[in-house]
Amino acid sequence: MPHAEMKKHYNIGLFLTAEHSCYNAAFGFANALQSRGHSVIFLVNEGSLFIDYVKDNGFGVIEILPITESVYSVTKQSIVSKFNLWRRLTRHSPSVLLKQQRLVHLIKENNLDIFFIDDVRNDVNLYAVALAKNKIPTALISYTFSSQFSSDYPPIFSSRISSGKGRPNVFYRALYRWLWGWTISTKGRIYSYELVDFLKQSFKKFFDQIRDIGFEQELRQFGWGSAWSEWKRRPLIPQVVFGHHMMDWLAIKSNPARCYFGTSDLWRKKSDFDWSRLDLSKPVIYCNISTTGGFGSDRVSSGNGRKNPGVSLSKRNQMAKRYLEVVLACFSSQQDWQLLLACGSFSEVLVQDQYPSNIHIFERLPQLAVLEKANLAITWGGAGTVRECINSGVPMLVFPAWTDQFGNAARVFSKRTGLRGNIQNVTSSQMTEMVQYVLTDETINTSIKAMREQCSAESDILELVRFVKKHLNFQL
Repeated sequence: MPHAEMKKHYNIGLFLTAEHSCYNAAFGFANALQSRGHSVIFLVNEGSLFIDYVKDNGFGVIEILPITESVYSVTKQSIVSKFNLWRRLTRHSPSVLLKQQRLVHLIKENNLDIFFIDDVRNDVNLYAVALAKNKIPTALISYTFSSQFSSDYPPIFSSRISSGKGRPNVFYRALYRWLWGWTISTKGRIYSYELVDFLKQSFKKFFDQIRDIGFEQELRQFGWGSAWSEWKRRPLIPQVVFGHHMMDWLAIKSNPARCYFGTSDLWRKKSDFDWSRLDLSKPVIYCNISTTGGFGSDRVSSGNGRKNPGVSLSKRNQMAKRYLEVVLACFSSQQDWQLLLACGSFSEVLVQDQYPSNIHIFERLPQLAVLEKANLAITWGGAGTVRECINSGVPMLVFPAWTDQFGNAARVFSKRTGLRGNIQNVTSSQMTEMVQYVLTDETINTSIKAMREQCSAESDILELVRFVKKHLNFQL
């Protein structure tokens, strides 16, 4: 890594995946960097809804214009095309070259000193080549506990708990290799998808990763390289994880090129919530479903059978609908518990039905504000919710549905910060028993409080400063 000029102020760029969870964590990260006198700017595709979201949070935006067809068609003539599979994988199209040139131009035009790129972006390897070639100080950022292929630990898609201290034995190494092979080549659990959709997405994921091998030679040429990971191949460069180090497996967090910034939520602006409708002398349970964008535009039916005519539910919505019916049945029978339910588009139908006064249904809720007074969170185990619960000291009841939620649930259970259940077959009586257990279990409540006390924003920013100095040679 070349020596960089040490100065008091740096311009830092963040290039993220279009996910609310990723942006929310990144806003806290950016606020922490700005507290040390640096400028942070987000690169966002033109027309994205996240442009206004970034601006509303007080950060600057660089809009990335699309590569137009006219430009592509002119440049296309300069590339010799041959029908050879390996050549097609390793020789990049004109649009790839234009995207690489455009990113480098934007970085230089805006005088960015340090660049952070999301490790699950579909184009991360494409851009990594350009960043390596132009010697731009770069690190990965990840809002999940994703990692690189290894027989020493299970992938984040797996519900397996890591085998513990020391290197696993032959059986576990073989098991982890098999789980990694399954993770690399598929979208995870088939029951989360329609069969045709699962096969299409799995094939696309597999061939996208094979395509990314085409960037390997160039990455190595410039001193980088890549490795298999849960969502795709990832560049082998330093990585900042928006998660708590105490929640990750020992074999993963011992990687010196991995830095944890789990207290990003402590740097975020919090919205208000009106608590006047609730009796805070009774337990408050917050429940959400996974990011609403994962359900598409399907409309849903209520728990009482009211349906929207002419609309069939996707498999994901069927699973979510059943889950909500169980939650509502559980809290309808336990009126000493107060439920705050954030359920996205499901709320449009559910609010038309009559439920006991202890059940409060919303489309969305200010999660950080709600967690400040919640006694328990029932969640699918998204990385953002798990991280925010740890920062707020709220125990969890996790019902994972897809991808990294299974690995997050395994960590919650293993670290004794909550319980995990099966979203496919849980009943209202089982959920009632689990809620009662988490609310009253001394071990779980002691563990989550102890973990909350370990969340130090000051320690995280100092570790980030050390990490960036060591790997990028910049003194933040």
